[in-house]
Formats: sequence, structure tokens, C-alpha cells
Amino acid sequence: MTTLVPAQPGAAADLATFAQRVARYEPEAVARIVATGAVAGCFAETPFDALALRAVSLADPVEVDVVVEASTLAARAVGAQGELELPPALPALRWTTSLPPRSGWSELTRLSLPEVVGRVEQGVEEFKRLAPDAAGGRDLRAGRAALEGLAAQIWDNELEQGVPLRLAHAASSYGFFSGSGEVVLRSVGSWQRLDAPNGTILARSGLALFAL
Repeated sequence: MTTLVPAQPGAAADLATFAQRVARYEPEAVARIVATGAVAGCFAETPFDALALRAVSLADPVEVDVVVEASTLAARAVGAQGELELPPALPALRWTTSLPPRSGWSELTRLSLPEVVGRVEQGVEEFKRLAPDAAGGRDLRAGRAALEGLAAQIWDNELEQGVPLRLAHAASSYGFFSGSGEVVLRSVGSWQRLDAPNGTILARSGLALFAL
């Protein structure tokens, strides 16, 4: 078994909470833990056509790249020293998404956290306001398709610098906007990145997150 020993108190519990949020959206969801030296990243696929990433600084460097069940990771008890023992690894084929580059990112812009939170709240309210008319009078399948189209119409709007609002919606949904600080937008190649105070959302512009 691989054990992660975070450098900061409470980081292991935060990672378990992140896994719990991932499993809430999809009970059978998996997470990919990639650790190189003193940093571990926990990647998860999301319903927002984007990846969610929670990075943790480690007190004890490790080298690992495993796929685990998010629900099992969420249920792991944090040890007395703040360590977190990873669940048994799943077959690598359970992970179907390409990972973003580790380097080469260029900063696009910085936004205030309240501004971005406000944009997400506006999008949520717009969806609530328009949803009844969009789905009204349709059968279940057609109504669902209409709501999905409405969601795409709202969340594919630009946040800034070509980055869709969808990434901010994902960050909000996974609890990445708690606390204070800025939201930083970055890009490299076809990848776009939103760094929030408590996590990162990554997506490929114009492309699905298929494995390369």
C-alpha cells in the first residue's frame, strides 16, 4: 500500500473530502493519484467535461501513479500523523482521460474571487429561471435534452480570455472557491486551466477529454 504524508495538517482530510464530492456526482467514479517527489495530484473526471485537481504538498516524497475508487478514498481514515493510506489500485483502463501537461502554462489573467463567484451565481439563477420553459410540454427524454442544451448555452459563455464559464461552475461545485484569494486562468496548447484557492479545473478547448 502507498501512504501519502502531507506537509500541511489537515491536507489528507481535505483530500478525502474532495474524493467524497467526486463520488457524490458519480458513485462509481475513480480518481487518479499522481505523485512526483514532494507533490501529489488527485485528478478526477467531472460531469462538466473537465478534470478537477486537488494538489497536496508531501512531507515524505513518493513516486506513484495509480487509479483508485473515489468512494473508497473518501472513506479512508486519516492517521494520527495526518497520513492517508491509498486504497488498492484499480486497472489503469478504468481511467480514460488524457492528463494535462505539467509545465509550459502561460498566465492569461487574474480575477477577483467575488467576481467569479458572482458570475457562477448568475448562471445558476439564469438556468433556474429558464428551465421550466425549456423543458415544459416535452416528454422525459426531450425535456432532458432541452435542459442539457440550456446548460451548455449558459456555461459555454466566456468567463475571460476564451475560458468558458463552465470551468468556474465546476470549481464552485467541488468547493474550490472557499476562503479568499484570486482566480488565475492559464493555458497551454489546447488546454485551459482555472486555478482557484482550493483546487484546479482543467479542460481542453474544442476537444473532448479522450485519452491520447
